[in-house]
Amino acid sequence: MSIENLIPDTSAAPPPAVPSLSRRRQVLLDIFAMNSFSWAVAIPIEVGLAGMSWREHLQVRLLAVVFNTLIARPFSLYRNWVAQRFGASGPLQAYLLDTFVFLSFQYPLYLGNMLLGGASWTAIATASISFMLIAGAMGRPYGIYLDWLRQLWLNRRPLAEPCSTA
Repeated sequence: MSIENLIPDTSAAPPPAVPSLSRRRQVLLDIFAMNSFSWAVAIPIEVGLAGMSWREHLQVRLLAVVFNTLIARPFSLYRNWVAQRFGASGPLQAYLLDTFVFLSFQYPLYLGNMLLGGASWTAIATASISFMLIAGAMGRPYGIYLDWLRQLWLNRRPLAEPCSTA
């Protein structure tokens, strides 16, 4: 047995103790995208349609910031995984992908929140139908927004190529 076998190999660099700048930028981008999009969508729904006061809206949104911050990165990673697995080569495929991702990720969280909140089965059914309609309308706009921010902040190609107008 030679002495070289007893000395550990130090040629490989140790893993970084903190996430790289690029990884941190991705996390911050996901958090910013989820919170800013949710807030922009919530204003007309909560203040306009639901008739909430600005104070109520702010209270609800500040709580939503915490929740959205926690789910933003897992949602983005899930969306990336689904896109890599199934692809989104055109506008219809991109719409279907983003709608599926939004529904399959957000709906179980929404349902769990209603169950924990003690909602009746009638309220859960009504809210679930409304949520599915909204998710069908919000999944793709959020995907477009997220891809646009990725291009700006990270110089990344979007998951789905936009359709040409020519």
